[in-house]
Amino acid sequence: MTETKLGLVDGVQIWEIPAFPDVRGGLFKAYVGGTSGSFTVNFAMQEHFFTVSKKDVFRGMHFQGSPHEVAKIVSLVQGEAIDFLLDARSESKTYGNVQIQQLNQVNPVSILIPTGVAHGYLSLKDSTIISYKMDGFFCGNCDGGISGEIVSDYLPIAFEKTIRSDRDKQLQEFNGFEYKSSCTK
Repeated sequence: MTETKLGLVDGVQIWEIPAFPDVRGGLFKAYVGGTSGSFTVNFAMQEHFFTVSKKDVFRGMHFQGSPHEVAKIVSLVQGEAIDFLLDARSESKTYGNVQIQQLNQVNPVSILIPTGVAHGYLSLKDSTIISYKMDGFFCGNCDGGISGEIVSDYLPIAFEKTIRSDRDKQLQEFNGFEYKSSCTK
């Protein structure tokens, strides 16, 4: 049986987003390429997209595996969410750990999610927008996922009451999970 525990996930990096408020509103820098200043990650972005979610939407736990695995940087643009990271790398010293990060506009952060770490979130407000920066291109044949039930104990509502896609409702449990790609490269 595969057990999980609450803790840090090896390779995950979280940094505060510098904010520059003024009379017009504000500017927030979620990521700057290179390794200068507060951005310690050198990340070659290939795709950038956004999700917009209603309150109580649960998305996850997703990752893209071999042979087209991708790392991602996620940042909250608007709203509020609870972010979940699950180390699904069997060779990792933090395998099975679940790391939780609050995402809100008061203390904005960006999160680097390494390859092999499953990601999901619960939207706490309507019109919650999450930015995804990916270091590779989407490959539907390499797209994997684990049932969000793995983090149900950490949700403020019953998992059954979350709004999920049909695909997410069919994801396999972490216990006995085995990633399979149908990609031929």
